[in-house]
Amino acid sequence: MVAISQPIQAGTGQMRPFLPTGVDCGAGLIKVCINSNSSQMRLRQPSKVLELKSPLIEELTSKEGGHFFYHSGDRPDLIDREFLTGELAVWKAPATHIKLSDDPALKAEYALHAILGALATLPHRQEWGLFIVISTHSRDLFSAKLKELTNGTHVVSFGGKEKPSTRVKINFGSVTPEGAGSYTYAKRLNLIDSSAHVIGFDFGTSTTIPQVFAPNGKLIHHQPLEVGGCIDLLDAIASDPELIQHLRTGKSGSIELIRKAVESGYFVYGNRGFSIRPIYARLIKSWLADRLRLALKAIEEWRDSAQSFVAWGGGTEMPGIQKMLATQNITTVPDGSWANAIGMQTIAAALLARRN
Repeated sequence: MVAISQPIQAGTGQMRPFLPTGVDCGAGLIKVCINSNSSQMRLRQPSKVLELKSPLIEELTSKEGGHFFYHSGDRPDLIDREFLTGELAVWKAPATHIKLSDDPALKAEYALHAILGALATLPHRQEWGLFIVISTHSRDLFSAKLKELTNGTHVVSFGGKEKPSTRVKINFGSVTPEGAGSYTYAKRLNLIDSSAHVIGFDFGTSTTIPQVFAPNGKLIHHQPLEVGGCIDLLDAIASDPELIQHLRTGKSGSIELIRKAVESGYFVYGNRGFSIRPIYARLIKSWLADRLRLALKAIEEWRDSAQSFVAWGGGTEMPGIQKMLATQNITTVPDGSWANAIGMQTIAAALLARRN
């Protein structure tokens, strides 16, 4: 859950070679990892979309949200339509924007919107060429739709219809099972023994998922727990009597303000100067203990044969989690929220090298 600032990458001119790109279209956050000129661009935004039906009063900009107008391309259904993504969608329509967490099918339907919204946060380029590897919880159900709705050429203007146009060419490489990118990243960092079973625990925004990989990396077990991910903890903090009493509104606190307070490490709620640190400290241990108990039960039959126990996902970056996992001999992967996207970018680079 650590916020990453968008890096500045400029450039115009002739079409460049395709850039290997990993896309982690999560229920809570969308992360895009692009390799360009030996540097890595990491772009993230909340998994939210809004179609604009009328012009904005003023232009909106954010490092975690984009704005684009679709002129032409391989998505004729989007022609002459305009969208906000990420934070911008929340700012404009707090109650009526589309949340990709509402239905797994929405991740496939709006993957292109998310990618274009991420590119909108970068300095203008006349052309982009992306070779994409993307993950999904339900590869069999959504692979074909993801490719159909994302692949091809898309001419858009970032920031509004009247802005200079950009040609975005997307070459669809592969759809990986959820967690394959994280496994690849952990292997690259020598954190796992790939010759034996590997147990992975994915602590995401809306889900907690125990995963089992066979020797040499094939996913053989993947089952989200009946309890949720980080959002459950944020909800518990938001509805805690201590916070409600401080707010004096009789209503729960803001999930978004709580998320930012935890990510910052300062635990200050909005501009009120109220610290949620004591509430967080009181709730975090039981939140993690409940999930670990269920996750370990789910992978019990592989537990003795596994040589590596690792954890990834945004939840692993919350304060105190790494230390608590270590007491259970579970290794936390660095940059846990980015592990899947970085790993898929690595897979994309390898696939692209073979094609060339």
